[in-house]
Amino acid sequence: MTRLAVSYVLPKLLDHPVGGYKVHYQYADELARRGHTVTLVHPLSLGSSAGLRERVTSWRLGRRARRSDVPPITWFAFDPSVRSLVVPALAPEMLPDADATILTAWQTAEQTREAPVRIGALFQVVYDYEFWMTRPDLRVAIAAALRRPDVEHVATSVVVAGMLRELGIEPVATIPAGLTDGEFGLDVDPERRGVVVGFALRFQPSKDSRTALEAIELIHAAMPEARFVCYGGAQDPALPPWVDQLGRVSSSQLRAFYNRCAVFLLTSAAEGWGLPALEAMACGAAVVSTASGGVTDFLEDGANGLVVPVGDGAAVANAACALLRDPARRSTLARQAVSDVSGRTTRSSADRLEALLVDRVHART
Repeated sequence: MTRLAVSYVLPKLLDHPVGGYKVHYQYADELARRGHTVTLVHPLSLGSSAGLRERVTSWRLGRRARRSDVPPITWFAFDPSVRSLVVPALAPEMLPDADATILTAWQTAEQTREAPVRIGALFQVVYDYEFWMTRPDLRVAIAAALRRPDVEHVATSVVVAGMLRELGIEPVATIPAGLTDGEFGLDVDPERRGVVVGFALRFQPSKDSRTALEAIELIHAAMPEARFVCYGGAQDPALPPWVDQLGRVSSSQLRAFYNRCAVFLLTSAAEGWGLPALEAMACGAAVVSTASGGVTDFLEDGANGLVVPVGDGAAVANAACALLRDPARRSTLARQAVSDVSGRTTRSSADRLEALLVDRVHART
């Protein structure tokens, strides 16, 4: 079997969970367990966009990392063989020698132009659909970064592939994210969850927390007996007092959260994939999601969940109330969801990614 040296280039160093980072870390772990030499490359900040607090936090984590090969991330348990490299910025000369280098965001492509031959075949795993759809001010920069002719692009969903083709780029593959074996699963029968509504509290424009808050207010008015719970970020004092805020949670706490939910809401305006919906489905929560893009690769309206228009809080609330008032239908959708996502694993996605890397590296030699 071919053993490769693979570098994963992240946009910056973060000290809290982010779904896109988690997917790349899971791939890194999987490739390392297969005998490949994997190095994570984190810059201390993303150019001038980093604030003072973020720069201080990144400096502290980076200083600790330079004293060890252990990745300076406390919220993810890495395979011991995964290496870490913290660099001041993503200048090409800062990147390590490799057979293949994987860029993980449009900013990483923007900052690594004129890459030296020694970093190997260049790939970009693209999740940038949410920025493309909700940040028109960034479209020129995103397009310029993604159109690099020296990079092969891997789409992560049907809508991401469509975005790339709109830019005149034909992806070499579409490889969706998966779930790590055993991380999420059905622990509490859907029929035993009561009237509990869960959601993720995320404040980026693409996540559209406004629609989530509108929806829970409407659900609360229509069904006073309903209980509400959310995770994500710092606790928000603006939330109603009847919402149980968990803040940032560990992987095991997140699994328990999803298993507590009868219905899980994902109200994003745009998603390149929609990982929280996939996680919730694996744990037996009936998902109500907006038609935000990538989520429709695995969530089928009326078959394993409900899909409503983007930005329509009333539609989200109506769909959630319908499921809460019809436990049999809710259970049917939830159990079908568990079955449907069972094959969507990190391992199977890594199989495809590994085969692509090996094929392209062999083609260069």
